[in-house]
Amino acid sequence: RRQHIMNLTCHLSSIYRLLLASLVLSFALSLSLPSYAEQAIQSQKYDIHYNAFNTMMVTPEVAQAYGFTRARNRALLNVSVIDNVTKKSLPAVVTGTRKNIIGQILPLEFLQIKEQNAIYYIAQLRFTEEEMWRFELQIQPDLNADAIPLKFSQTFFLEQ
Repeated sequence: RRQHIMNLTCHLSSIYRLLLASLVLSFALSLSLPSYAEQAIQSQKYDIHYNAFNTMMVTPEVAQAYGFTRARNRALLNVSVIDNVTKKSLPAVVTGTRKNIIGQILPLEFLQIKEQNAIYYIAQLRFTEEEMWRFELQIQPDLNADAIPLKFSQTFFLEQ
């Protein structure tokens, strides 16, 4: 199983590097990933896309431009909200925490990144080899409505 995960990580790493290199050339940051690598939840009005990946998949130029720290033990959590009708990216209030297996709960601090046609919410985090984190997020695209809860777990591996 670990070998399968390592092979998938290596394959995805190549895809991410190629994608991010082309974005740097166009002076735009886009952390949206190929659809098979994304995770999403749907509500009546919104699609919420999310993913987390090692910062080593981000080029040094992109990391420097947006203030991310590239390191083997760092990851980025990426959240975006899409309107179901217009298919446009929407602003939202994104908050949340992460919890490890020994019960430590740490807040997540999200940075909003706006592009011409997209809005992303990015949080940085540290991890150790094969560390699993449980994420509990609240996404609120409409301040007059309840936040949409998002819970998921992910195990992180040090990038080689």
